[in-house]
Amino acid sequence: MRKLLFLLILTTIMGIHAYAQQYTKTSLTEGVHPGTITTLDGQVLKGYIINRDRQYNQKECVFYTDYTDSHTKKIYKPADIAGYTIENTQYKSINYSGNISFGKPDRHFVYIVQPGAITTFIYWANEEQPVWQKNNDEPVSNSSMLLSFKKSVLKLVGDDAELAAKIDSKEKGYGMLNIQQIVNEYNTWAESKKQ
Repeated sequence: MRKLLFLLILTTIMGIHAYAQQYTKTSLTEGVHPGTITTLDGQVLKGYIINRDRQYNQKECVFYTDYTDSHTKKIYKPADIAGYTIENTQYKSINYSGNISFGKPDRHFVYIVQPGAITTFIYWANEEQPVWQKNNDEPVSNSSMLLSFKKSVLKLVGDDAELAAKIDSKEKGYGMLNIQQIVNEYNTWAESKKQ
C-alpha cells in the first residue's frame, strides 16, 4: 500500500512539474530591457529593468528610469512594489516561500504564467513550483494540492457551484492532474460573470 501511495504522489508531482515546464521557457536574455514597475498604490512607472536569472528576479527588481544614467537606478524588494514587468514577462509580489516553508512565508516576486480570476504563477526553488492565487487570497501550492486536493482546489473555485460539484463528485477530468484545466474553466466562468 505504501509503495502504491508513494508511486501515486511521485506521478502527481511529475505531472504538475511537467505542466510548469511548459510555460517557463522564455527568450528573454540577461541584461537591461524595457519594463515597468507597479507601485503599492497602483501607479505604473515605465523605465528599464535588469533581467537576471529566475531566482534572482524573485528577490529584487533593479529599475532605471534612464539605463545610461546610474543615478536613476533604484532597487526594489518584494515588499516595496506590487510587481514588475520585463518586456512581456510579468512578476507579482506575494507572500510565498515555496512548497515547504515554516512560519510566515517571506514575500517574493513570482512569475505570472497565466493571469486571470485565478492566476497561475511559477516559483523557482530547486525546481519549478506552480502556485495559484485567487484575487489577493493566500496562494495555493502544489504541495497543498497533494495533501488535500479537494479542500485546496475548492478554496480556489468554490464559488462556481457547477465546477465545485464536479470536483466534489470526483468526475473524470476533475482530479489533481487536471488542475490547469480546472483553473481555465473557472477563469472562463468568472470572465462570463463580468459581462
